[in-house]
Amino acid sequence: MSAPTRQLCKLSIGKSGITYDLASLDPESEARVIVGFSTQFDVVTCCSTPTGYDFQLTERSQVHLGSNTSTKWLLDRLYGCLLPQLRASPIPLASDGCIINFPRIELLLNGKLEWVADQLGWQYVRSEADGGMSRPQKVRDILSAFSTAVLPEDFRLDLRDDTAQLRTPEQCVVQGDFEATVFRLAVHDDAVYSSLCKAMPSGACAAIYFDKIQEKSRKLLADFDIYCQTGQRPDSGTSVSVANIIRELRHNVDQIQWNITARAPHGMEGAAKALVTLLEDICIRNKDALDGNLWGQATLQGEDEDQRNLYYQLVGRTDETGECFILDTLEQLQGADLHQFRSKLQAILHKNEVNRAPRAFILKLNMLVRRAESGGGE
Repeated sequence: MSAPTRQLCKLSIGKSGITYDLASLDPESEARVIVGFSTQFDVVTCCSTPTGYDFQLTERSQVHLGSNTSTKWLLDRLYGCLLPQLRASPIPLASDGCIINFPRIELLLNGKLEWVADQLGWQYVRSEADGGMSRPQKVRDILSAFSTAVLPEDFRLDLRDDTAQLRTPEQCVVQGDFEATVFRLAVHDDAVYSSLCKAMPSGACAAIYFDKIQEKSRKLLADFDIYCQTGQRPDSGTSVSVANIIRELRHNVDQIQWNITARAPHGMEGAAKALVTLLEDICIRNKDALDGNLWGQATLQGEDEDQRNLYYQLVGRTDETGECFILDTLEQLQGADLHQFRSKLQAILHKNEVNRAPRAFILKLNMLVRRAESGGGE
């Protein structure tokens, strides 16, 4: 076989099904490219960053997208997803191993990483610069997910390691504190972090979080109801003053709002459920919380009946506050996320019309009902 014939036969098939013509490569470059295309990695998470795209791989350091040999497998998968027509015929590679006469993958990925991740079964997450969580926050989120009640923002507040403070695995050990040791290892060791992310994916963490915060609001209202009706305070020692209940409910909604941004696209239906359920619970409380109480109380701390009316305080004062409680957060969600709750939202709208809620509240709620109704086709 002649040298030109041998050159034409130098082909390599990537995992994507694309065939690459290696004729222009020297033997050393050819060997590196073949290894690069044939090596298999497991992408744990991927995200967009201000300087490009990051891919967290199992048992390997995070890869920032580039054209070096170590990411050939990754580039092959991305090109195969974004340009499936490349499978039609062998694609020539330049002497540096890059595809000739095709846009750089960074340009092709612009605005499409979330779609690509969905196509390839990878976890897409938001980077910290894009409103997502920092690595310590993600680790806290994962570890708290194994608790039945503790939220990430309340989990081991003494654990505050920073990725900028480098630690060896040995330096991550906290004598007598397994939780703190795992936290430090996951913050500083990519292999440990990747394993945790794989064991507790972002979608699972999001679902667990929104379930927990929904239960937190439910218990807060249940404790308040019991106290108002019987005078019995909760064993947890939580303050059941009207002011604290309102403050805590607002805080919970604020936390849901932050987590919608930080966790997107994961957990959106869970967020919608937590918000709609809380809105239902508030809308049935358009009354003096002490009505019909069994311990003869006329007031809790000298407040009047409007001040004890949770519905009035959270919804009825919309014109004064300029905020639509819960609705401002629901507005962040897409119709597809709200669609399964359309009947509940319709019932809530009717209830608020009966309650003669402020006009601004009714208008925004009506808009959300329409969004939910039309969201089935998204």
